Amino acid sequence: PAAAAAVQAGLESLGACFHLGPVLNRLQRVADGLEAHLSDGQVIPCDVVVSAIGLRPRVDLAAAAGLQVNRGIMVDRHLKTSHANIYALGDCAEVDGLNLLYVMPLMSCARALAQTLAGNPTAVTYGPMPITVKTPVCPLVVSPPPRGAEGIWTVEGQGADIKVLCRDAAGRLLGYALTGAAVMEKLALNKELPALLA
Repeated sequence: PAAAAAVQAGLESLGACFHLGPVLNRLQRVADGLEAHLSDGQVIPCDVVVSAIGLRPRVDLAAAAGLQVNRGIMVDRHLKTSHANIYALGDCAEVDGLNLLYVMPLMSCARALAQTLAGNPTAVTYGPMPITVKTPVCPLVVSPPPRGAEGIWTVEGQGADIKVLCRDAAGRLLGYALTGAAVMEKLALNKELPALLA
């Protein structure tokens, strides 16, 4: 929450207005622009609407072909699907239970698959993969703890410069969220993080 509040405050300083909780029921064109009708009854006049709804792998074709799918096309560490001669990588692939929808995992998979297809079977590995959210008014870098990890979160800093760390019972770093000037600590913290897929 502390990191989210820092980013929200930064965006609000630029004039953004947050309506957390209600969802958009409909968008209606009116004479002088648009009206956003929210689920709580609010009607917000606006000029432009930006929608960021995230990614969802399209797995219908793979499922119709008989491949195993879950959140993505299920592949092993060598990117092999449930069919011996079909491989998958990128946003559509769920590698050993992980469906990571950004560039760094794709690059790791491409390197591993190139080796495998060249006759040198190579399992995919994922090191720490922090996610940078490009918000210049309040920079944000997040590295979520590995799935199933248990830890204690601590918050340091104030205003836009927040450092939130998650450590296990032995004090090992599991994940973090950094905002503002605290993002400068990313490289040092990454050295302490466990690999996502070793």
